[in-house]
Amino acid sequence: MKTLHVIPMVRRNGLTMILLGMVLTIAMIFILFFLREQLLIPAISLLLAGLMTAFVGVLKLHEPHFSLSLCQDCLQYHHKYGGWILKWRNIQRIDQPRIHLGWDLVALPYIGLKIKDYDDFLTLITPRLAVRLLTEQRAVLLQAIQSEQPNCLGGSCGSGLLGEGLLEESHFRSPSGQRYEGVIAMLGNRMTRLRDLLGYDLLVPDNSLDRPPTDFVHLLNQYRRESNLIQIN
Repeated sequence: MKTLHVIPMVRRNGLTMILLGMVLTIAMIFILFFLREQLLIPAISLLLAGLMTAFVGVLKLHEPHFSLSLCQDCLQYHHKYGGWILKWRNIQRIDQPRIHLGWDLVALPYIGLKIKDYDDFLTLITPRLAVRLLTEQRAVLLQAIQSEQPNCLGGSCGSGLLGEGLLEESHFRSPSGQRYEGVIAMLGNRMTRLRDLLGYDLLVPDNSLDRPPTDFVHLLNQYRRESNLIQIN
């Protein structure tokens, strides 16, 4: 299988936004010298809009050029604070996580990965990336708790949800018995909670993809099946 490097949607139009913002900013600075006083507020508003557009473009280009790499034997996730690697044989299930919204099941804007061996993952991830993942997952964790926990179905989750309910223990013991401490342990506990709530241990946001989530799930499963067949043969 050929290695596929995924350029994320979050990087798209970054350079265009920088150029557009610069043009708008320069134009407004030039125009401000000739405007009458009563027109200053609209011009300043456009000037600020130009600066903000350029700033957003810079943030887009600051993201990694590749978000994911689909290799013959593994899946690699690239983050600006690090990255992780999962062997295809260590992935049990790939799909979009869903939550209950009334009587309906609604797909979340993530790709979910259910893994078999926590140790193969946790021993390779850096504390710096673990902290970022814990922070970035707080919103989806809160959404999942409100939707899936019985005491939250009525909309009253209690005051603990905003405090300790979103924090993880700094001690973790994997199913194999290996112990972890600190932020790696917190990430292990977070993975366990996500599995209980959503059925998946790791979440990849859909803005890291280059196509609709359903199509990307199909692509990942195709790589996983082909990798498993190669290992069998």
